[in-house]
Amino acid sequence: MAGDHGMRVGPPRPAVVIGASLFLLAALVAVAVALSGRWDAWAAVAGAEGVGWRLRTPWLVGAVVCEVLALLAGAVLWASVFRACGARMGVREGVSVWLGSQLARYLPGRIWQATGLVAYVRARGDSGVVALTVALVLQAGTLATGAGIGAAVLGPGVFGAIGPWSAVFGVLLIGAALAPPVLRAMIRLGRRLLREPSDSEPPAVQGRLLLRATLARLVLWLPHGLGFWLLLEGMLVSNPLGPLEATAVFAAAYVAGYLVILAPAGMVVREAAMASLLGVAGGLPIGPAAALALAARLWSTLAELLGFGLAALIGMGARRR
Repeated sequence: MAGDHGMRVGPPRPAVVIGASLFLLAALVAVAVALSGRWDAWAAVAGAEGVGWRLRTPWLVGAVVCEVLALLAGAVLWASVFRACGARMGVREGVSVWLGSQLARYLPGRIWQATGLVAYVRARGDSGVVALTVALVLQAGTLATGAGIGAAVLGPGVFGAIGPWSAVFGVLLIGAALAPPVLRAMIRLGRRLLREPSDSEPPAVQGRLLLRATLARLVLWLPHGLGFWLLLEGMLVSNPLGPLEATAVFAAAYVAGYLVILAPAGMVVREAAMASLLGVAGGLPIGPAAALALAARLWSTLAELLGFGLAALIGMGARRR
């Protein structure tokens, strides 16, 4: 889909602003409800013995900063690839939209983030189908590289923590999502469903752009992993994991949580996989490992909320300009 990069998108219509605000409000409520259900579990495992605990504020602050930067980099990647596929929306607004849509993952099901993203993009005059295709390609690349890092660093133990059937299903799903014929079929189907005009094939399905995007997703695991390692350093007297092992644990647990479609934002599933992987990679007892997994959920959600605030600031700045 070819676009005119010189064209500017006008200010959002009031209906678009109101709809986006209501959608994000529902997402924030879902975040609060999801996290409130974790406090009882936290109380049950936080006092678990087997490791020495200590809280070091500079390390914890550094962990949050790394995760926010990782989310921001992911948003820039989506906005840049979408722009390369002909979008008229500017990169700043695209970053704001992507960061804001992340909270919708806490709503039950996997459709709400995509629904909100497509609705906003279409209301702004761009192709919702191309926006969704770019998002799916990048997500497939995230899952593929995350699973690869986990398997390469942690070895066969990662499959025991995730589950062999989940691993097989994930490989098949990722392979299908990254296949250009599948992407072309998705675009055609999406255009029919959304009644968008059928233009030329967008660059999102071309091999070179696909490879660059996947390599970028591989690199973006580094700030995520560094943030998780800083979190462990800020909570444990003796951290048994190095930065590479921490990256592998976080990446593999993310993949496990994402593959369970019915779990909002991978809740519970990701924590269970992370606790198991912390035992595999660092020999941590299940109680302390579960406490760290819950702390990681609070850490990542706090970063997403800060990212949402950053999205609002970026969006307001872009509208002023």
